[in-house]
This record gives sequence, C-alpha cells and structure tokens, in this order.
Amino acid sequence: MMRLHVLGIGSVGTLLAHHLRLANPNTPISLVFRNAAAFSKKRFRKDGVNRPTLKVTRTEGDTLMTDGFDVDVAMSGKLPALVEAAEQDGMDFVNAGGPIDSLIVCTKTQATAEAIEGLHSRLSSSSVITLLQNGMGVYDELCAKFWPDPVTRPNFVLGTTTHGIAPAGETGSVLHMSPPGQGAIKWGVVPDPRKQIDFETWLWGRPVGDLPTLTPPESPSLPLRTPPDGPGTENLHATLEALLSITPLSPTLLPMPTLYNELLIKLALNAAINPLTAVLGGGYLQNGSLSRSAPGHRLVQQVTKESSQVLTAYMHNLFAPHPAPADTVRLFSYESLLHRVQSVITATKGNTSSMANDVKNGRMTEIDYINGHLASLGHRLGVQTPVNRMLVQMVKFKAEVGGLGGTVYPRVRQTVREAEEEALEARRLSLEERKVSLQERAMLLKEERTAEAKRAKREWKRTVRRNAAVARNLRAAEVEAAIRGGADPTEVLRATEAEASEASGSGNSEWTSASSDEGEGSSRRR
Repeated sequence: MMRLHVLGIGSVGTLLAHHLRLANPNTPISLVFRNAAAFSKKRFRKDGVNRPTLKVTRTEGDTLMTDGFDVDVAMSGKLPALVEAAEQDGMDFVNAGGPIDSLIVCTKTQATAEAIEGLHSRLSSSSVITLLQNGMGVYDELCAKFWPDPVTRPNFVLGTTTHGIAPAGETGSVLHMSPPGQGAIKWGVVPDPRKQIDFETWLWGRPVGDLPTLTPPESPSLPLRTPPDGPGTENLHATLEALLSITPLSPTLLPMPTLYNELLIKLALNAAINPLTAVLGGGYLQNGSLSRSAPGHRLVQQVTKESSQVLTAYMHNLFAPHPAPADTVRLFSYESLLHRVQSVITATKGNTSSMANDVKNGRMTEIDYINGHLASLGHRLGVQTPVNRMLVQMVKFKAEVGGLGGTVYPRVRQTVREAEEEALEARRLSLEERKVSLQERAMLLKEERTAEAKRAKREWKRTVRRNAAVARNLRAAEVEAAIRGGADPTEVLRATEAEASEASGSGNSEWTSASSDEGEGSSRRR
C-alpha cells in the first residue's frame, strides 16, 4: 500500500493530514519534520498515546483528534538523531528513510526548496509531489533546481484552498474557522512531463483541456478510472483518490487551465490583503481593518488595480497570437478582482493573515512568491509594478525589524499588551463601580422604606390619640347622661372601660397587621 508523506505540519498541513487520516484509516501516513528537534513528546505525545496526535477544533466548538501517524524528517543527515531520540523516549512511530511515493507539501513557499533538498534523493520519476501553498512560482523553482530534465521529474499536483485555518497554540492543533459547507480545496494535475499520457483524458474519459475555463467539467467521482501504464501512474492514481476522499473539505479536481486561473485569482487576493495587514499595525492588523477607513480601501484598490493589469496582460500573452477569451479577460478585470478582494475581507474580517503573523514574529514571509511573483511577471510582460515592488521591500523590512530583539517590534508588542491590560482593568473597575452603585441604591431604598414606615406609624399614633380623645369626650357625655337618667354609676363606668379596652386592642392589631404587610412588601421588593 502506498504511503502518504505530509511535509509541513502547520495550519494547512495539520488540517489536511487530519482529514486524510479520517478518510483513510488504513493508509500509512508519515508526518515529515525538518529535523529530529522539530518534534518532542511534550508537543506530540498526548494523553499517553505513543504517536503524534493532531487536533482540529471548529468555531462551533466541536473538536476531533486523530493519531496513528508515523514520523519522518526532511534532513537525511538527521536520521540518526531522530532514531536515537525515539529510542530514548520509547517511541515506536518512526518510519524514516526509503523512497517516497507521494509527498504532500504544505510548508511556507519560502521554505519549500530547502525542505525538498533534504528529500531529493528519496524522490524519483514515479513519485508524486502535491503542492498546497500560498503564492506561485514554487513548481517552476523546484523543476529548475532539482529536475531540469523532464524524464526524471516526478508528477505534480497543484492545489489551492479557501478554508480559514488558524493555529490553536500547540503544534498539531488548529482552529478550522470555515463553517460547515463553506470553503473548498481545488486540485489540478500538471501535464505529463514526458508527454506520454494525457492525464485529463484518463481522468475525465475525454479531452477537456480546450473547454471554457469558466465552465469546467464536473470533478471525477470516486473510484477513479484505472490508470494507464506509465511512470508513476499508480502512485498518481492513489494520491488523487486520497486527495478527493476528504469530503468534509469539499475537494474537487479541475482541468489544469481552470485550476491555474484559480491559482492566479488566489494570488491577486493574497497580494492585496496579506502585505497590507503585515506592514500596517505591526502584524496585529486584522483583515477587516482594511475596509473600515477610506485610506485602507484606497490602498486595496491600488494593489488590486496593478495586479489586474499584470494578469490581464499575462492572459493576452498566454493566448497569443489568438485573442484571449473575453470571459477569461473579464475574470481578471479590475472590477472583478476588487469585488472578490472585498468579499474575502468581509468574510475574514476577524482573521489575521499568516504574513502578518510572520512579520510580527520576525520570520521570513511568502512575499517573494506573492507580490514578488506579480512584480517578476510584470517585468517579463513590460508592465510597471511600483506598488507591488514597494510592498515586497516594506514586508521584508518589517520582518527584519521584527526579528531584531529589543528594537521596534518588542516595543509595539509591549504597547499592545499594556493597552489590552489597561482596557481589562478599566472594564474591571467599571464593573466594580456598577456593583457599588447597585449596593448603594439598595441601601437607599431600604432607608426610604424604613423612614416611610416610621412616618406611617407616627401618623397612625396621632390618629389613634385623636380618636381616643374624641371617644373619651363621647363616653364622658354618655356616662353623665346615664347617671342623670338614673343608671348605676359603677356599672356604667365598668362598661365604658371594657369598650375602651376592646377598641385599644383592635387598633393595635390593625397596626401590627399593617406593619407585617409592609414588611412583606419590602421583602418582595428586595
């Protein structure tokens, strides 16, 4: 059974390897690191599992973990160190060395050539190399550097993705930000370097290279057709079936001309968003910030306009001496590209681009393969690209400054941290003040209720006293009248005292009942 090797366990590599394992539980998969020090049991051995474990969390909160991976390294000279480290830690998942049938490359573009150099001796014309990266130009660079002779060249598959992915702290753990049903991966097979087999006729059962690029045929369904005889076709067949098996990521296989257009569009989108977020805000700027002000919008417009000029000229040159198809030209028009750029900014407004993160941490960026690629293409076509050339130098400068300890970016980071801490402290104080205010209000209400109860009691006593005085006067008159009428004075006085006592008791019970009701009402109000 063919083994898959995944080179580059960053955000994209983690997501892809995770879904390859889910879709192909019995396929051997090796995670390829640069050297033996690029992994350790603290970072990859989780919960006692003696193999690397990958974790993908959706923004909805669902988390899935996969294991069962082997480990390999790109630097062949580091193999002894890897084996020794594995033996010391009791690891049993090393599968290093030997030929590579299928290599899936998810590293940053600027690190690809160096990584492939360490694997070059293990790759052959029967191997398959899949590139899933930002930017363009890596394929041409690898062919020129390692396989200038097409006869010895491996087969290549190129890909592009619209899935939103971000690191989630530890290595091998990512946050998948695209909602279910959104985001896609598009693949395309580079034509046979030996010109012996028409890959697209094999895959679709008919020639599709001349079909309009804007209306491509449907992606071939699994299982794929039996491959024709030829160098590496069995490995290419197995690789494509694996790449198309990851259905949660919505994979499709496109004819190479259509896929190439998708790569160029992604290049224009990255060229407008990534460098601007990298050079503005010290690497902390989110994508959505570019559309929140008129100056930011104008910067996006300038970059997009220049990219459109380069890509439109490229399309005309590509189809010369025949005119370029009108629908293809419209695809790379300024209006079309600007609409796409604005849509991406809106959809990813809360994201920070990978280039911004690289600049913030003083790392090398992919700028040479994005804006630098556009500038080089413009130079070959005679199109001036001052905006893209300036952005290339600005990003490189920012990255270099970010990598100089104790200079600009440490101060920026410190300022941002202080601002965040001040905001949190202000929020805490505001909550404390609100709590105190509510407590003071409750105490004031209690005091007002108590004062009101006291006023009511005083008024009640005054009323009782007035009523008692009136009653006494009435009783005195009644007693006097009764005595004059011949009644026994003793009996009259006894009866009068009994009535007065009953009236006094009734008044006290009424007050007690009223006070109780007031207390219950206060309790309910509290």
